[in-house]
Amino acid sequence: MSNAPDLPPIKEYKSAQYEFNDEQNREFSALADSMRVTAGLMQLAGLAFTVLACLTAAQVQSAEARWQAYGPAIGLGAAALFTLCFGFWTGGAATSFRKVAETKNEDVWHLMNAVGSLRALYGTLRTIIYGSIVLTAVAAGMVAFTFMGK
Repeated sequence: MSNAPDLPPIKEYKSAQYEFNDEQNREFSALADSMRVTAGLMQLAGLAFTVLACLTAAQVQSAEARWQAYGPAIGLGAAALFTLCFGFWTGGAATSFRKVAETKNEDVWHLMNAVGSLRALYGTLRTIIYGSIVLTAVAAGMVAFTFMGK
């Protein structure tokens, strides 16, 4: 016999966080699958843009062209950076959505992590779109002034 005092039974630990049910977890899992495929395709496109940017830069270099001829290579490099960043960012959010479906007692934390990633992703996209609109307006103005000058 043990001299240890009788201890009350240990209560099962329950989190105060919300736990999604099986149907909701299937939806999160399907979303994570779709996002993972999209992320992979964006990363593949980024790799293709990287290869094209390098080949274009090498072609311009071998032709001993002026520095202005590097424009297409720079554009392809920017496209590569854009698609790779968004591909990896989307993949990170997909991982968080997958963890919502797979873990217990951490659903809200993983969900908020995924939502934060998506908020940052779309905030960056919004900034890029605004910049593109401004650059398009400037280019249109330059073309208009060129035609008006003739």
